[in-house]
Amino acid sequence: CGYWSRRGLWTDPEHVVVAPGAEPLLLALLASGPGGDVLLPRPCAAWYAPLVRLVNRRAHHAPVPAECGGLPDPFALLEIVRRIRTEGGVPRVLLLSVADDPTGTVAPPEMLHEVCEAAVAEGLLIVSDETWRDTVHHPHGTVLLSPAEMSPENVIVLSDLGGAFTPAGWPAAMARFPATERGVELRGRVLSLLTAVRSGLPASITAAAEYALGEPEPVRGR
Repeated sequence: CGYWSRRGLWTDPEHVVVAPGAEPLLLALLASGPGGDVLLPRPCAAWYAPLVRLVNRRAHHAPVPAECGGLPDPFALLEIVRRIRTEGGVPRVLLLSVADDPTGTVAPPEMLHEVCEAAVAEGLLIVSDETWRDTVHHPHGTVLLSPAEMSPENVIVLSDLGGAFTPAGWPAAMARFPATERGVELRGRVLSLLTAVRSGLPASITAAAEYALGEPEPVRGR
């Protein structure tokens, strides 16, 4: 929780879930979530769409703007939401990445604000993959903000510690849920699903994750 608090997101332990990797955590979230269709940016991380299909949900891709990757162009997002509804679908979730993997870009705050505003207006739950937010970015490029700073009631933050903190062979990920009635309910369902399939962290990985997230000097230097 201190990890997020140091980044401007006050967090209570009761609003966090951990799992052995971002993939099982996102899968549990999609399986436990509000149902309906999922919107993804194009391009996006290769593992997003297969997980959407695995829980029998439809994935729709919206093109990214010229300025960056990781999130859809706001006008394209609105157009695709309207098209989905016209075709009888129910758009419910937007999955985005502010520090994007395939494009290597960081979303400018003003563009992120437009996308979040459009998504919330359309009733979408935003899942923000922030796995790569702590990697090195261009020092004069842009300021990295989380959608949870803009719309805390409507955003779930997902972070795989393998992005910057733990070795790839030691899978650990965490999700921060909104401090709302809906957020508490969704967290409970996700936790129940992960518990049912025994998808917990081994003690050795838990200890390593706790150490890394405390961000001592050796970790900050790395």
